Amino acid sequence: MKRNFRKVKSGFILGLVLFSMFAIFAPSSSAGPIKITPLIDVVYPPASENLIPLSAVLQIQLDTSLTLTGIGATTVSDASLIKDSSIPVQLTVLETEGWVDASIDQSQVNLVLSEGGKSKPSYLKITVTEQAPAFTQGRVRIKASSAALDGLLFSVRPTSREFDVSFVIGYWPVVNYELTKGSFMQIGPLDTADFGIDITNIGNGYTRVACEIVEIPKGEWSVNIISSVKLASAASGLGGNTATVHLIIKPPYGFGFHNERQTFKVRFTPNYVGRPELVGQTEEITFTVQNVGMSPGAGFEIPLIVATLVIIGLIFYLYKKRK
Repeated sequence: MKRNFRKVKSGFILGLVLFSMFAIFAPSSSAGPIKITPLIDVVYPPASENLIPLSAVLQIQLDTSLTLTGIGATTVSDASLIKDSSIPVQLTVLETEGWVDASIDQSQVNLVLSEGGKSKPSYLKITVTEQAPAFTQGRVRIKASSAALDGLLFSVRPTSREFDVSFVIGYWPVVNYELTKGSFMQIGPLDTADFGIDITNIGNGYTRVACEIVEIPKGEWSVNIISSVKLASAASGLGGNTATVHLIIKPPYGFGFHNERQTFKVRFTPNYVGRPELVGQTEEITFTVQNVGMSPGAGFEIPLIVATLVIIGLIFYLYKKRK
């Protein structure tokens, strides 16, 4: 009985030694006969929270995690010799819109198997050109790839997964004003100053430009301008993003000689059509008119002058007749 026990004990020890030697000297290709499949997940805010403003960088946090799936996954992450090992996960940009430039900071994260589901951050940085239409949803496709990890009894397969990160283009109310005849004009009392103002929407949304006269001199000056003009987006490429408005100024034309200079100020305010709360930068432009010349009268002065001359002529005629 004792002899049989000694044989079993010796055989067990010999088997253990042989197994240990096999484990030490076995080639890497035979390592980890049980293969586990990982699942990569990347979490990021919804598109509605990712609004990119003009001339700025939008930074979106990407939280990357890795969990093991299938038979033996729990054993690998909780009790195996590789449970404290980390697997590198690489994030790359695959595809963007034509008007988007995107890159990833901290693009590689190392995820520990025993911390399955615990995420680490990377940062997707996005810039867009002026061709990005307002309130359009943009998209950046990214790829997350993990490396393989080999162990004695278990190995983790390499894997990859693609994600679409969406964002919303903000409104850029960029408007240009060009004075076709300058901002100064000299006219006569019966003339009209017509200042042409070319307004161009070089922003990325359908824009209404409000025109408001905010400074008028005292006196009988007549000043008029259209209340607003609507302009298409330059980003659409369809035209209609330029219009000409006219500031019309008529000076006083009371009888007598005039030599007066006055200034007029017009305020232009752009906003997104349909959303008046989205207002761009206000622009105020000052115009100057010099009124120089003789005015024959406003209407009643001429008959009065004619009547006066007739009376003077009649008096002179009667005086001559008496002589």
